Amino acid sequence: MRVPEYGWTTQKVFHFLNFLVNGVRALVFVFRRSVQNLHPEIVQHILLDMPSLAFFTTYALLILFWAEIYYQARAVSTDRLRPSFFTTNAVVYTIQIAMWLILWWKYIPLLVILSKMFFAGLSLFAALGFLLYGGSL
Repeated sequence: MRVPEYGWTTQKVFHFLNFLVNGVRALVFVFRRSVQNLHPEIVQHILLDMPSLAFFTTYALLILFWAEIYYQARAVSTDRLRPSFFTTNAVVYTIQIAMWLILWWKYIPLLVILSKMFFAGLSLFAALGFLLYGGSL
């Protein structure tokens, strides 16, 4: 993930996303009571869940970086890694946005639980990516 005109490397994008995620989480923490009083309730869910989505993207980018190094060291093509990264992120964001839209249309408590389980599953897959590529270097 290199943007040559601006000098943005994968590492710089990772650090920027990490700063963004932690900054938003800090703001949500500081204004937690205000966030909990927001209506409609879907706004609360979006504000509380969006940092988790960005966190997933941030660490998926780190896994992509490690995977590229791993495959390049073994002289294996890395052509499919970036499209996989973008496709995975698109699928994850589409699923979460669909859940938010359903919750906005009709509040279903079970869907809130499924949404939290979805984030737990994302964290598990990110951890597995860390084990697979981070432990291989």
